[in-house]
Amino acid sequence: MSPETTPPLVKQILTGLRYRYRSLNMVHYEAAWTDSWVHRRCFHDHPTLIDAAKCGMPQPGFYVVAVERGEPRELTADEDKVVDAFRFGRFT
Repeated sequence: MSPETTPPLVKQILTGLRYRYRSLNMVHYEAAWTDSWVHRRCFHDHPTLIDAAKCGMPQPGFYVVAVERGEPRELTADEDKVVDAFRFGRFT
């Protein structure tokens, strides 16, 4: 269903849900790592990549995941560059 063909009532319902559950529409970041072949996450709602990377620093081999609409996703190439620059001290 394209935005042009969406009925007005459905648009109103979706708008109301997005307003009511705003936290699900936002992107936040979490530190993650593997411990004994088990994937772990910090479950903190870090607003920035650097905050998440700081949280993950004590864990060897940490990485950062983005959480969008409640679902974790892989970082984009640009987001990954920011984390790598922080991790390896290459701020340019």
